[in-house]
Amino acid sequence: MGNFSKRTAIVTGGARGIGGGTARKLAAGGAHVLIVDVEESSAKKNVDTIRASGGQADFMIGDVSEEGVVKEMVNRAVSQTGRLDILVQNAYGGNAHAFGSAVDISSDQWDRGLGLLARSLFLGAKYAVPAMEESGNVEGSSSDNWTGAGLRHGMAPNQNVGRIVNISSVHGMLQAPKALIYESGKAAVIGLTRQMAVDFGPRGITVNAIAPGHIVTEAGETMWNESGNEPGFRLFELQYPVRRTGVPEDIANAIAFLCSDDASFITGVVLPVDGGLTIQLQEDVVMRLKDYIVENPDLRTHFDDRSLGQ
Repeated sequence: MGNFSKRTAIVTGGARGIGGGTARKLAAGGAHVLIVDVEESSAKKNVDTIRASGGQADFMIGDVSEEGVVKEMVNRAVSQTGRLDILVQNAYGGNAHAFGSAVDISSDQWDRGLGLLARSLFLGAKYAVPAMEESGNVEGSSSDNWTGAGLRHGMAPNQNVGRIVNISSVHGMLQAPKALIYESGKAAVIGLTRQMAVDFGPRGITVNAIAPGHIVTEAGETMWNESGNEPGFRLFELQYPVRRTGVPEDIANAIAFLCSDDASFITGVVLPVDGGLTIQLQEDVVMRLKDYIVENPDLRTHFDDRSLGQ
């Protein structure tokens, strides 16, 4: 897994966090990576890290909810290497969308939030898929030597032409109070992924989604250090059967597999990478956490300053 030699990848939101880890993972496997982000200093830092490790990477600054930016990123990737093979759509925007119910948020906030969480994925596929088709198979990864059932019908299937991985969340499957924009946007990612898989499968392009659990990124670690404490962090770990939260590398490893030739028969899948969070009976989790909170009355988390409402 992870032989991405001669392949070109775009990673949106690739400056740090999940996207940053993914960019480093794909580059370590031999891909030429274009990082697209709004944070110039972080994007440059990640590119420097990749190059220092012997990888190939460049960055572009832009908001991928804007159509012109998406067209430019695809054109730039193709102009640099002559092809496009992988698109990882991770751009998130952090606090770019508001918390609240349908009563609380404005229509402008809704449009902005869904523009980043859903419209950007539509635009990414719109311009990346034709570029992937024009690029065709990487040498050594074509269907020429196919010996499976497709030959019974006189033709080999298209495969390994392109890979699209969209980043959803466990919040696309489970809902939290006052999080209409984020939950709706991440649920939309799941629907987009499945529809794209049906539409682009015949072209040799697979489309899958990752649904991360609680991932402690660089920003998350800073928040914990500023406002949480060790018992509070342990509270989060106790929600997971594996008794830990995730790190960007956990997600990057799953993305790299879905981008590999080994995953050519996997499409339309929403893969939870969540340490088992979503498979548990919630009543059991609540009772376990209740006991822990009683035993640790002074615990703090980075959510303590956010009013979630009832």
